[in-house]
Amino acid sequence: MAVTAFAATAVLLPTGPLSAQGYEIWALDQGTNIVHIYNARLEEVGRIDMNAHGVRVPHMIHFTSDYAHAFIASTASGDVSMIRTADRQVVSVLKTGPGTHMAVVKPDDSAVIADVIGDPKDPRSGRLVEIKIDKQRGEFTLGRTLVIADDPMIKKAADRFSVTRAICHDYSADGRFAYVTLGPALKDGGLVVLDTQKFELVAAFPATEIRANCGTVALPDKKHIIINGGDKEVGVWYVLETGTHKVVKQGESRGFDAHGTWATPNGREIWMVNRVSSNGIILDAKTFDIMAELKDIGPTPDIIAMSPDSQFAFISLRGPNPVSAPHLAKGTTPGFSVVSIPERKLIKLIEPAKGNEKSDFHGIGVRQIR
Repeated sequence: MAVTAFAATAVLLPTGPLSAQGYEIWALDQGTNIVHIYNARLEEVGRIDMNAHGVRVPHMIHFTSDYAHAFIASTASGDVSMIRTADRQVVSVLKTGPGTHMAVVKPDDSAVIADVIGDPKDPRSGRLVEIKIDKQRGEFTLGRTLVIADDPMIKKAADRFSVTRAICHDYSADGRFAYVTLGPALKDGGLVVLDTQKFELVAAFPATEIRANCGTVALPDKKHIIINGGDKEVGVWYVLETGTHKVVKQGESRGFDAHGTWATPNGREIWMVNRVSSNGIILDAKTFDIMAELKDIGPTPDIIAMSPDSQFAFISLRGPNPVSAPHLAKGTTPGFSVVSIPERKLIKLIEPAKGNEKSDFHGIGVRQIR
């Protein structure tokens, strides 16, 4: 679906001192390798040049529960960067493997697990890599590694898992299980469930059973997780019960290339955007029924983050020369959109590198300032 123009609705943004200090938006320009940081008034307050650290294509970002550290997974340089958020200093960069796609902190902040796509020439080289966190010392060290194709569960079903590239994951509320989507192509998708204590798989679903290749988000009820899958003509989603790893509900995203997903901090809604068709849906967080559609969110929406007060959604927007998923994610306004959650309307487009043909935003996160 072609998108030619978007008009921002005039909506009053928060202007009080608490709003400006209460949170920051960290947006990753994977085309220029710059992290752009904005306050709640949408004023740019900082930049981190990842080029200086040899980091290429910073793709996804996640924070510790106290927001003291950010972790950035970078696909081209194959690493995870640790950033001390108080002074925005890169304190460590650890090599985790080619195509490091996402790095997510466990709920207890004891470790990070990175999803690694692997060698582009070897479809069975995808892996999960653990990074141990010593919060007192501020140290980060590589831990265990699981090559997914080498897990006994996958070996027994090798004919159903010819491609085992790790894409994204999130955890059960207690951190015991990580739900990892495969891909990146939907035909090579599926889902594996990692026991994070034993670092081995306890469940595996090929693409013929679960068509997932993208987002995974733990839900506010702490009992379910939502995952999705997308392609140029597909948008699907599944809700799984974390106690049983069973699908309890599934549906279509009413658009193409279902991608970024997030739950409102107040626990009422689940937002999901379709990258190709530039629209989305809102699910009721209790019933998982579709309660509304999103039509005014910006062109080529990718990843979602939200303000802690559930007033604004910040959605990354792709550039004209995308460095990841180029066949699907070609956009026109690289940066991020600001969408009113209550009104479900686009209120502003932020383009930090407007006019730069290399600019291509993907990962985005909200850091709370306590």
